[in-house]
Amino acid sequence: MPRQNDATSPLSEPAAAIWIVVADAGRARILSALRHDGQLKELFDLVNPDARLQDHDTLSDRAGHVTQGPAGMGHSFEPRESHSEHIAETFAKDLCHRLNAARCSGELGRIYLLAAPKFLGLLRNNLDKETHKLVVQELATDLTRHPLIDIRNTLPAQL
Repeated sequence: MPRQNDATSPLSEPAAAIWIVVADAGRARILSALRHDGQLKELFDLVNPDARLQDHDTLSDRAGHVTQGPAGMGHSFEPRESHSEHIAETFAKDLCHRLNAARCSGELGRIYLLAAPKFLGLLRNNLDKETHKLVVQELATDLTRHPLIDIRNTLPAQL
């Protein structure tokens, strides 16, 4: 007699989702592909308001200064990265952490990364190895402000 799918049957579990991550330093849109027709649905939209601030809005007017030695010789401190680079790096880490959590919970099966070129590099550097294995395609393009149909047209016909 054929067995019915019940709540404990592995056949009744939904397949892990296909996520399309469309991002830049200021915004990340997480989309899901509906398997039956390939249309995209927006799951959530993350905004990084700090990315809109200019470096001069967040930093003091002068670099730090240190005086050393008996002759009073000194030098100025320059940051290793700009404030905007730091904000972008932090946002990339937060986004990658979310992707990792989704992978660990089983809700994420495959990832398509569509990101502004510099931000795509930050995502690559911050994805853990196991989550990075789920990336099936990367596109260095910024489509964060484009409609879903434009985003869908950049992806393969068969997701």
